[in-house]
Amino acid sequence: MSGRGRGRRAWQPLRGKASPVPVRDALDLLASTMGLASVDGINRLFLAWPDIVGTELATQCSPKRLSDATLVVEAIDQQWATELRWMTQLIADRCCEALGEGAVTEVKIVRPSLR
Repeated sequence: MSGRGRGRRAWQPLRGKASPVPVRDALDLLASTMGLASVDGINRLFLAWPDIVGTELATQCSPKRLSDATLVVEAIDQQWATELRWMTQLIADRCCEALGEGAVTEVKIVRPSLR
């Protein structure tokens, strides 16, 4: 899939980089072509998660994906998923405080998939 037409950039080699580049730079470029947050942003999100949702709730849910400013959070069961759904705006606001304005504009709550 090229990702064209969905607001994502098509893959392209690093411009003007005839020599090796730091892995972080390559991963950030790859993430941006897929509509994902930067490596640093993802790391900050995971580190700040207990502060964003609170320590008790952080043991019952976890961030799974941050793509195109949409954060997907997985809750361990329906009770916690319901609790989180009441908090989606607060979670988005706190994520933006931790990651920067506009980093998260939507929060989706999911349950673990049964395999």
